[in-house]
Amino acid sequence: MFEKFQVMSSMIYTPDIAPPELSVCKLGACKDSCDLADQLLRELSSYQGERHYQSTELGQAAIFAFLMTGRVSMALIEREMTSFETVPYRKLLNSLPVMLKVAICKPLTADEYSASASVYVHSSNPLPHISIQQLSQIYTRGNLPGDYSSWQQLEQYQETEAGSIYPLRLPDIAPLSVYLSQHHFGHLQPGSNGEYVGDTDALINKLENTPAAIAIAEAGRETPHIRAVPVSDENGNLFDATLENMQGGHYPLTRYLHLYQPKNQDGLISQSSVALAEFMLSPAGQKIINAQHRYAALSDELVSSQTHLLAQNS
Repeated sequence: MFEKFQVMSSMIYTPDIAPPELSVCKLGACKDSCDLADQLLRELSSYQGERHYQSTELGQAAIFAFLMTGRVSMALIEREMTSFETVPYRKLLNSLPVMLKVAICKPLTADEYSASASVYVHSSNPLPHISIQQLSQIYTRGNLPGDYSSWQQLEQYQETEAGSIYPLRLPDIAPLSVYLSQHHFGHLQPGSNGEYVGDTDALINKLENTPAAIAIAEAGRETPHIRAVPVSDENGNLFDATLENMQGGHYPLTRYLHLYQPKNQDGLISQSSVALAEFMLSPAGQKIINAQHRYAALSDELVSSQTHLLAQNS
């Protein structure tokens, strides 16, 4: 009976894992990175004739499901895995994929939106700068130093008749919200004040008409009615969302384009995946990346650290 139950259990829960196509290395890319993926693979394939590389566009929500079931060999995506994805991935494959930073998501240009973020307030708001810790105290609850509800609680705020802070929020599952929770807000629960809006355009429109509001949105979305606020570090240094500050590692809200690579049973990345990662981090690959509207090349220091991480897992 027990053996029969084991067989039935296996039949029920074994996932539909696609067999590997030994001659094809598939790269799953999100909508924003699919053009870059095509360019990189065309260039790499020109001198990697023994193996065919192929890219396919996938939705943000589906890309890690395709990765863990073998339908793609690698994933090129701006957001990072969430706990809802890492848990089943680890259970299925006994390890997490290697994540490499391969490009900077640069500020907004005339042609593309940005995945890196800025802090915005209404143009009538005199706030001179803000720290990541203060943002956490505004947007989440349970901060050890306390939570903020009024502009007067911020020591750098000079207005004597300041009212309540009205934080505007993207949905909790939005890539930017996930990034903030994972890297800056310590996975604390969102506060109950303020308002959720559906997307960045709605957030900007709402901020333009709400003088008490604050928002975190794509870098480069200034309008005549809102302005970006510099972000201060623990030493009081102020940094704007410029590409120079992002490449120099100074701007704390910098976001990156990531290459995810699964490990095999020996805990190593496949050689075809290694070849693509090495090309992306090479001068030739970084030159292709830097020519994009949405992305910029990494600093030499970051290229070196990511190359070292790749070598440790290959």
